[in-house]
Order: sequence, then C-alpha cells, then structure tokens
Amino acid sequence: MKIEELKLFIKVAELGSFTAAANALDLPRSNVSRKIIDLENTLGAKLFHRTTRTLSLTNNGEAYYQEVLKGLAILDSANAMVTNATSNVTGRIKLGLLPETHELLQPILFKFQDNYPDVELDVRNITNGFNDMHLQGLDLCFHGGQLFDSDLVAKKILSLGRCLVASPAYLEKYGKPTKLDDLQHHQSICFRWPSGEVDDHWHFAQQSIKLSPKLICNSIGFVKSATMLNRGISFVPKLMVSKEIQENKLEIVLDGQTTIDENGWLLYQQPRSLNTASRTLIDYLVTEVPKLSILS
Repeated sequence: MKIEELKLFIKVAELGSFTAAANALDLPRSNVSRKIIDLENTLGAKLFHRTTRTLSLTNNGEAYYQEVLKGLAILDSANAMVTNATSNVTGRIKLGLLPETHELLQPILFKFQDNYPDVELDVRNITNGFNDMHLQGLDLCFHGGQLFDSDLVAKKILSLGRCLVASPAYLEKYGKPTKLDDLQHHQSICFRWPSGEVDDHWHFAQQSIKLSPKLICNSIGFVKSATMLNRGISFVPKLMVSKEIQENKLEIVLDGQTTIDENGWLLYQQPRSLNTASRTLIDYLVTEVPKLSILS
C-alpha cells in the first residue's frame, strides 16, 4: 500500500466523511470511497462503520488509525530532517483568506513563495475559518472574531483596533458627530457577521451605542466602498482603511474614542496532519503578520 492511501485513510478518519476528505484532498468522492474499500480488502478487515448518515471507525479501524498515525509521524520526522538539511521545502498548502484581506497579505505570501519557490500555494476565499476549514479542506486559514470549540489549533496573530470613518463629502453635508450619541442621528453602515448577526452594537471603552442601520452587508469591502461613496458612517478595522485614510478618501470620526480591540487568529489542523510546507508557512505568518499592526 502507498503512503498516499494511508494519509487518505487518516483524513477520512479525522473528518468522519468521504465527502469532506475528498474536498480536503481535491479528489472525486467516488475515488476516496473506492480507495478505502481497496485498503480494507488488502487488510482483510473493515475499518469503518457505514450508515446513510454517519461514518465511524470500527474497533479494528481505531487500532489501525492509532498505529498509522505513529508510523506517519516517524516518516514525517524523517522527511523533515532531510528537508531541513537540504533547505528545500516543497509541498502544497491550501490556505483560506478572509474577504478583503488579500491586499494586506499578498506581499507576505509572495515573499514566502520567493523564499520557498517549490511550495505551491492554493489560496481560497472564505467567510468563517471554523466552517470553511473542513468544507474546503484547508490546511490553515485566517479567522476573525469569536472562537468555537474545535479540534483545530487557534493562534492569536493580530489585534485589530476599529475606528469610525466617513467620507469627507458625507461629513461636509451632514456634519461631524461630536459625541457617540450623535451617531444615532447619522446614517450608519453595518457589517453582517458570518453567523448572520448584524454588527449594530458598536462598543467603545466607556460606552456602547445601538444603531438602526439602513444599509447592511456581509462584505467588509462593500461596507468600505459604501462609506467612501458618501452613504454614511461605518465602524471598521483600522487596518482595512489605513490607506484610504492616508489618501483622504476617508476621515476618522470621534478619534478620541477608545475602541475595544478584536483578535485575528490563524487556524490550522493538528501539526501531525500537516506537511512541512504548511508548518513552515505557519511559523512565517506568526512572525510576519503581527507586523501589520503598525498600520492600525
């Protein structure tokens, strides 16, 4: 049997689904099912209990899973030792980026690829790291906001301060708020989180304000663009609008208000299931991404 077949078995066992494993490995679902059947026939034992809704390991499958994990860990360690000795990092990485973050992250990712030209980056758009990690079979991804119980590793990578912004033309027409309560008399543009919740409670160190927005969108890019097109005031990560502020396309409102920072996270699979390229990129991102905080 081949190493790829054993890694396929591990992926099916970890994700509990032929379809999820197929997505993770970019294989047709029928291929995954057939390869598992071939593995079971080779071993002469059933590895999975199958029903129309669930897939779970048999006793033999669980024992085999634990031993294969040990064997692959030894193999990965040996490969890493040789790779580190030759400084030749190779492999494919499936990486998930949140909407409107590519302009910030592209220079970091391109520098990584320049340093490791034999690494293939397969970049995917995502909306929620915890959901899309399994749906798209990602190795690692970025996530903003609340964490959820999961077997994924979550590493805090960035603190995101927010700011109130509006276009100069909007402020000229409607006037500048002088206190937080004034926001209730202005047009507000609010973001809709992937959970479906509307971000219409804007929180500050001394006070929270409840808005009644007439414009809501689940794209932070749309929110930013609408703000620049004079549609109202928005409350966005400063990192996302630093360029527009510098170019006087947006203006900070109530600059003296202290906001409550939110965190950006790097999510990834358990290290034992990641290739050397993915582990190298994680180390690189953990070092380089926090440097973006200078922009906010």
